[in-house]
Amino acid sequence: MAWKVVRTIPGTPLDEKEFRKIGAEYVEIPCATEEEIIAATQDADAILTYLLPYTRRVISNLKKVRLIHNTGTGYDGIDLKAATDYGIIISFPGDYCKQEVAEHTMALILACARKILRSDRLVRQGKWLSNAKTEFRKMWPPMFQLKGQTLGIIGLGRIGQLVVPKAKGFEMKVIAYDPYLPANIFEEVGAQSVDLDRLLSESDFVSVNSALTSENRSLVGLEEFEKMKPTAYFINTARADIADEQALVTALERGYIAGAGLDVVKDEYVPPDHPLLKFDNVIVTAHSAYYSEQSTYEIKRRLYEAVASVLGGGWPEWWLNPEVKEKYLEKWGLKKS
Repeated sequence: MAWKVVRTIPGTPLDEKEFRKIGAEYVEIPCATEEEIIAATQDADAILTYLLPYTRRVISNLKKVRLIHNTGTGYDGIDLKAATDYGIIISFPGDYCKQEVAEHTMALILACARKILRSDRLVRQGKWLSNAKTEFRKMWPPMFQLKGQTLGIIGLGRIGQLVVPKAKGFEMKVIAYDPYLPANIFEEVGAQSVDLDRLLSESDFVSVNSALTSENRSLVGLEEFEKMKPTAYFINTARADIADEQALVTALERGYIAGAGLDVVKDEYVPPDHPLLKFDNVIVTAHSAYYSEQSTYEIKRRLYEAVASVLGGGWPEWWLNPEVKEKYLEKWGLKKS
């Protein structure tokens, strides 16, 4: 085989035949540390990864690598500047699951608003007919119809913009905070632009739909949770580190907020004794918002195409560092259109 593609983290099964079509050998070598990544990728021409530490140290040791394809939309584990400096293209699947995540956001809002999981648990405990639904009547209040409620979206990007019409379908008012977005986009989408403090204080649901950046890491801490209504819910289908997880636990303990719907948690794992699981008013869905039959097909298609394009002498459709072109051509001496 002319090329070698190394996958450094387990995930959705891939078809080796797709790589053989372009003359590439495909191997999976699960890694956890920088040292393991460096050892596993010494003879790789392309790497498939997600949420692993591709630091400047790791990238400087990738002597043959032309492409690192991040198999998810979150790419903060990769040092983009270092990759560009070393002439390595970083691609990713782009907006492959934007519809699914927007729908999942609304599913969590609805589940929190109607206390769906709490009702289901009581039914399974045999409480339906107990004393005229006494347990239910204790659990229900407060509960409000979505019509007229305010949804505050943090990050009005591709996914946030898809959430807006879905929320408006339930006749909700939508406000949004995104300091990087032009005013005309808010108008086109139909969301009112507000600052973060106003969003927190006015919203009945605060939904995080932003990519993780150095600027918004721990954007929502205990002070921010305290500004929310005690009847409001915190929804996060983006990245866990945008909110301080311990602050969220404290806010729930102190009753600063009514509950939370989370698809993401710190460290991508919730053990059975995790403090978030002690709350009946918290829903955790194991980072599954991306999933559907359509998105599974699309993420694989975009992965195969990115690898085939770069190893075949072209540019990927979805990439994170297009400024790498000059350095890439200088390093590999290829003629590209």
